[in-house]
Amino acid sequence: MKHLLYLVLAVAVIAGCSKEKKALKSLGGETWVMTKSTYEDTGNEDLTGIRRAFTFESCKKKDQPCPGTFVYQIPQYDQDLQWTITYSISDDADLLTIVRTPSNFEGTVQTDEYEILQLEKDFMELKDLENNHVSEWETE
Repeated sequence: MKHLLYLVLAVAVIAGCSKEKKALKSLGGETWVMTKSTYEDTGNEDLTGIRRAFTFESCKKKDQPCPGTFVYQIPQYDQDLQWTITYSISDDADLLTIVRTPSNFEGTVQTDEYEILQLEKDFMELKDLENNHVSEWETE
């Protein structure tokens, strides 16, 4: 009976670690562009002419937080804001934490926490925990 308990615990630890590792692999080395943005109080945001994109550099679990960049561009208004980011994923791969530091404008460092609603090879859905904003992203 004791051996069975150890086996179950080992499988649980391996399964938990593999979720985080799989999520890091899905994000890393890709540029993710926002394709849909929905706010709880106002509904869908019109993204016409707007580009929001995260580029997550490849990273291993032991190297977290991992580096990357975030851009927010509205070419119509010559707006091109860029941030350097670090990101990390929780052990159970349900929380993405991103720390953004402005890189081409003056501003403050900002930490955002997202519940990972869905994460696949080329699609993810995130929920901003601060304001319940849900966004969909696709790889570029």
